[in-house]
Amino acid sequence: MIRRAKIEELNSLMLLLRAVIANLNSLGIDQWDEIYPDAVTINNDIQERTLFVLEEDGVIKGMVVLNEFQDKEYIDVEWRHAVGKALVVHRLSVHPSYQGQGVARRLMHFTERFADDNGYTSIRLDTFSKNPITMSFYKSLRYGIAGTVNFRKGLFYCFEKAIRE
Repeated sequence: MIRRAKIEELNSLMLLLRAVIANLNSLGIDQWDEIYPDAVTINNDIQERTLFVLEEDGVIKGMVVLNEFQDKEYIDVEWRHAVGKALVVHRLSVHPSYQGQGVARRLMHFTERFADDNGYTSIRLDTFSKNPITMSFYKSLRYGIAGTVNFRKGLFYCFEKAIRE
């Protein structure tokens, strides 16, 4: 089941993120750390009702944040689907114990349904250039690269997908 996160799940979500960060580090991917994503950010996501979790048998296996917030760096990206409103994906995470089981794919299919149901014309996101796993994942879902941006950790690729033409 995919549903909105609850404030009482903040600690569980932070444990999930710490496990994801440790897994990324073990793969030599220095994408996230103690600065980002932090508990304040996740708490805000929950309060704004933009954080969704995939829960099965009482276990949160993954999460994603869906909103319209675009970092200022997105302004210079040459988005191909610039008409209408864009849904932006943030902090897609799957606990390492459940990776490779389709959790991220289910969260992204949910994202696409959510976008369509709520009148979005496209989905935008960015992913760390040194994370080949997520790069391949978004390409497999037919997201196209629109450009690049630089954040604190380096170069990120911006992906997009049209939902409605």
